[in-house]
Parts: sequence; structure tokens; C-alpha cells
Amino acid sequence: MTGEPALSARPFRRRAPLLAVGAVLAAGGAATRPFSWSATVLVVVPVVVVSVRAFHARPEQIPRTARLRRGVAVWSMLLVTASVWEVYAFARQSDWTRPSDVHPTLSTLLDPALEQWPLRFAGWLVWLGAGWWLVSR
Repeated sequence: MTGEPALSARPFRRRAPLLAVGAVLAAGGAATRPFSWSATVLVVVPVVVVSVRAFHARPEQIPRTARLRRGVAVWSMLLVTASVWEVYAFARQSDWTRPSDVHPTLSTLLDPALEQWPLRFAGWLVWLGAGWWLVSR
């Protein structure tokens, strides 16, 4: 009896379906052929769902400081630069279903490291987890 509150199973019960959906999505994504339309759909669906969740969230008010403005400016510039590179490289590929060595996207660069199914599954889990973490913070 230390006076600490007992751990509740309630947060896990709310997260269990979400974790199950994430595991199924990661397994499905790892099972698809890279750069196929099914893999693209499995990327677009979570991005849309998480983006909708992010836009509907009511963030807490954070005091606006010069440091925060600089941080937002730097991270926004990095995000826009990476996004422009990805879109440009993807649009310049001669065939959108096959990777291009001339115009590699981030997926093309990571593909050799994620060739094996367990590593692809882990990569999908990391990608889904990072996206959810970014949105829910």
C-alpha cells in the first residue's frame, strides 16, 4: 500500500483494437509487392485516417515564443523540402510501379534494407507508430 493508483486496464482496452488494426495493416503491407498499387493503397489509407484525426484534434494552446517560431519554420522547411523531393522523384519515374535508380524516392532507397518479410513488417510497424505518435502528441 504505497498510495499509488492501481494500474487500470482501461487504456489498454481502448488501444487494443487500434494495435490490432495496426498489426494487420503492417502484415498486409509487408505482404504486398513493393511499388504495387495495393501497397500504395495501404499507405494512402492510414495517411488519410491519421490526417483527418490530426485536423480534428483540438490542440492545447502553447505560448508563442521566438524559439517556437524558429522551430516551426525549420521543421516546416524540412518537411516541405522532403515532400517536394518525393513528389518530384515519383513523378519523374518512367513507370510508377517500378523503382527508378535515376529518380529514387525514399522508398526506393530503403527497399534494399527492407527486402526480407520480418524487416518489412517491422518497417511498417515503425512507420505506423511514428505517424500515430506525431499526430497524437
